[in-house]
Amino acid sequence: MKIEDIYSTLKSDGYVVLRDYFTEDQVDLLHKESVRVLTEHQDKRSYLPEKNKEGCSDDERIFHVERYSQPIKIYFSDDNLFNAIAKKYCSRVDKKTLVNRLTYEEGKIKNSGAGWHRDNHDCQFKAIMYLTDVKESNGCFRFVTNSSKRHIGKPPPRKDAYSDTRYADATVKMIVDTKKDCEIIDIVGNKGTVILADTTYIHRGRIIEEGERIALTQYFFT
Repeated sequence: MKIEDIYSTLKSDGYVVLRDYFTEDQVDLLHKESVRVLTEHQDKRSYLPEKNKEGCSDDERIFHVERYSQPIKIYFSDDNLFNAIAKKYCSRVDKKTLVNRLTYEEGKIKNSGAGWHRDNHDCQFKAIMYLTDVKESNGCFRFVTNSSKRHIGKPPPRKDAYSDTRYADATVKMIVDTKKDCEIIDIVGNKGTVILADTTYIHRGRIIEEGERIALTQYFFT
């Protein structure tokens, strides 16, 4: 897809899925590098504080992974398409790259990023790359269509939230039940799948039920 086509789809739908954007060799290298960084730089791992986990978030995270892996920086963080799309979204763009691993543990409720939320009400963009095969049962990305501020305004936030961009499950259910154009989409895909998402829309990671999910995420923000 051309940049203009991707940008147009993002502006209308809020997300685009690229199935074969990277070569198989590049995907394998990025997976290998991600596992290496998670193993060798355990001191750089971060977890959400307990008060922010909303009863579910518990993935391993290393921000600024591009500092610890040249292949990740070259192939993912500095990707020309991702950067070009982000600059069309926001006039001034800062960025950082995250590697995270979500692993199923019996008896634990776990996902990536806690509950339903927007990253920002006004301007934010992400590129997410699955480095393992991802299906509904191992923590896929969930997205609510037509749920940005321009579509539905600002819903009431969670009472215990640390910002006004976090929403209770019941609030999202009400939105989906009452707004005919709002629908929960589960985005699955084989390793190498890239999701370009306007994260001013409501989204979350699905609760993991088996296996693991490893992913790279490029944050673009103002």
